[in-house]
Amino acid sequence: MKKFVEIINSINRSMLWIVGVLILIMSLFIFYSVVMRYFFHKPVIWVFDLTSLFTGLSVFLAGGYALLMREHVRVDIFYQGFSKRTKSYIDALTSIFLFLMVIVFVWKGMEQVIHYYTEKSISTTGLNIYIWIKWIMMPIGGFLLGLQGIVNLINDIYIIMTGKGIIKEEGDLV
Repeated sequence: MKKFVEIINSINRSMLWIVGVLILIMSLFIFYSVVMRYFFHKPVIWVFDLTSLFTGLSVFLAGGYALLMREHVRVDIFYQGFSKRTKSYIDALTSIFLFLMVIVFVWKGMEQVIHYYTEKSISTTGLNIYIWIKWIMMPIGGFLLGLQGIVNLINDIYIIMTGKGIIKEEGDLV
């Protein structure tokens, strides 16, 4: 079980670096586009396609990492005062909603990918890339989020049963 937890955590930890590189590249592209447009009056049309693709990738790929680091959105006003075991009960119960969202991301995302792939749809802005390439981020991000959700649920169940977790709060193994 610990090996599974280690693998999923390391995959989601590596997404931090991938997203960081995407954001750096996106920043350089935007800088290049601004310089070309304002100083040389030669707008670059393909930058919009890539930056919108990279923005979506960043959001979906970072979801599992945010869940790993417990940095996702929640109302902390009462939660912070609860014991570790009570927090785990709440997290285990609310994981149902996470998994429902993951199912929608993977299922509907793959539906769109398959649709755009079979239609051979191409975007008409800038790069003219296949639209399914843009949509593939949704099921992949949902899958990574779901895997991290499973790891967190395993940890929460372990805490409920034993009082201590398989993983620490920061996401590292004990």
